[in-house]
Amino acid sequence: MHEIQKISESEMEVMQVIWGYGQSLTSAEILQALNKKKSWKPTTVLTFLARLAEKGIITSTKKGKVNQYIPLISENEYKQFETYSFLNTVHKGSVKSFITALYEGDGITKDEIEELKKWFSQKAGE
Repeated sequence: MHEIQKISESEMEVMQVIWGYGQSLTSAEILQALNKKKSWKPTTVLTFLARLAEKGIITSTKKGKVNQYIPLISENEYKQFETYSFLNTVHKGSVKSFITALYEGDGITKDEIEELKKWFSQKAGE
């Protein structure tokens, strides 16, 4: 697998549509899905699709007169990339520092702490 590149918030909105669809789709289908939330211009969507292709996040294939867009990485792969990038950049790779920041900033509830304890216990037992 090639190195993943960071994508912008708008590119992420486009990718959410592509990942959510579960198969290849056209720019018109992407535009239609995006326009359910806010008004997007076709040229804007095409620009983001071109950028995502340049970054190696998606590819396109010609089917008849239209391009079909297909993700080259999964949503989970991108989430892992972003998580490790953030962890390394902001917390110098320390998971403890990250969790401490969440806890001390009231960004984590007692229920979530209990959920994490159970999850860590299960993982430790594997």
